[in-house]
Amino acid sequence: MEIRILEKLDNILRILQNKIPKDNYMDIGQVAEYSAMSRSSIRRSCQAGTLKYSDKHGKHLFLKSDVELWVQNG
Repeated sequence: MEIRILEKLDNILRILQNKIPKDNYMDIGQVAEYSAMSRSSIRRSCQAGTLKYSDKHGKHLFLKSDVELWVQNG
C-alpha cells in the first residue's frame, strides 16, 4: 500500500514537471507483487477478460496502466 502511494506521488511530481512516465510492461510475477494477488488469480482474471494482457512473445505481459485499472476496479 505504501509503495503505491509513493509511486502515485512520484507520478504526480513527474506530471507537474512535464515528465509523464512511460507505460511499462510487467510480467505475471511483477503483477502478483504489485497487486498482492496470487498468480492463479491473475490467470483467472485473464481468462475472464477482466485483465488485459499480451502473449505475443510466449508469456503474459501486462501494461502497468491496465494492472492499475484492474486493481482499482477490484
